[in-house]
Amino acid sequence: MNTSKTQLLITFLIILSFYKLNAQNKNEIEWANKGSVTQNNYITEIPFNYIDGYIFIDIIQNSKTYNFLFDTGAEATVIDKSIIKEFDIKSAIKSKVSGPLIENQNVNTILISSLHISEIEFVNTGAIAIDLNFSKSKFCKKLDGIIGNNLMKKANWQIDYQNKKIRFSDDLSKFNLTKREHKIKMSLKNHGFGTETVALNIDGIKSNFNLDTGSGRSKFVAPPKEFKKLVKNNKNTSLKYGLSKSNTDYKVITEKITIGDITLKNQIVNLENEVGKFKLVGNRFLENYLVTIDWKNHFLYLMEKKDIIPEKLFDFKLNFTPNFKTNKIEVKTGLKKFTTENEIKKGTILSHINGINITDLSDNDFCMFWNSTWKEIMKMNTINITLLHEGKYNKHLLIKEDLLML
Repeated sequence: MNTSKTQLLITFLIILSFYKLNAQNKNEIEWANKGSVTQNNYITEIPFNYIDGYIFIDIIQNSKTYNFLFDTGAEATVIDKSIIKEFDIKSAIKSKVSGPLIENQNVNTILISSLHISEIEFVNTGAIAIDLNFSKSKFCKKLDGIIGNNLMKKANWQIDYQNKKIRFSDDLSKFNLTKREHKIKMSLKNHGFGTETVALNIDGIKSNFNLDTGSGRSKFVAPPKEFKKLVKNNKNTSLKYGLSKSNTDYKVITEKITIGDITLKNQIVNLENEVGKFKLVGNRFLENYLVTIDWKNHFLYLMEKKDIIPEKLFDFKLNFTPNFKTNKIEVKTGLKKFTTENEIKKGTILSHINGINITDLSDNDFCMFWNSTWKEIMKMNTINITLLHEGKYNKHLLIKEDLLML
């Protein structure tokens, strides 16, 4: 893909959520499926941190604690090159990886001789060692690695969002499923490796979406090109998004979405060019359930824990995102008409909000501001902002309103 390194640094996605290994030959498929668990007859649990729609777990190696993303959408487990010496590594083969924000590139894949999650040992796990410095823009805390689905498939997993715990076991029955769960069939490509998908029916349009805990964006995200019909059929409940002179994205309030025997009414589907060809069911949907994954038999069990209420496009005209590398809040997107009329372009940052100067915060202060003060500000119905782009300041009064009525 012809995406520049500048775009990679500015606009962050958990790129390994989208890595597609070129596992077409026997050696690469064997590497992808390698690994096992040393224990038998086990069940254990670990706490996780749930921040901005992402799941993080602690991996302890040589008495040091490392921050790993828990990502069912990542086809390979990943370790940052800076900590690779802390792990017993075996050389493996070269594979090709690609994603919506990176060009195709050859990388050296590895085998991790031993990796412990809680007290359970995973051995000879296929992984990729890369530089994860790009993640500094997305998270307050440094990302040291990603637990991908090639490791997860060596066990059964349960994600308890309400109690912020992940359980895993070699025996599905240890989770004491009640038969009241929604049992949803998952699908996998013929070569037997990669990200599982679930079938969605969105207002009569059927498509398979990746089961992706590496997506913290919204419940459902997909590329606009594939869902032109959805926008056309819902023109009265669709809005155009994007910055001035950028590609057009959409937010669509759908009439009905079905996933297995689950029916959801009036839910927003985000159609974003940034995801390339990928369609994602992320944590914002899954967090409403107790989630159990049976990788071997390709089933997803969902026990409802919170009601999923009908959504409205009641919001500000601009959406923002933090950049923890620059300690700046950037304009992520906005109503296309508004950003075009006001010439709000890519690279625009928020300099002041309600009289607060947020351009010179320290690392710690910026993280605290985003994780606490910002959330309180976003509950307000009116905010005064000052935007900065190429040395020019512009003030705006943003009112939270029903955007479909504008």
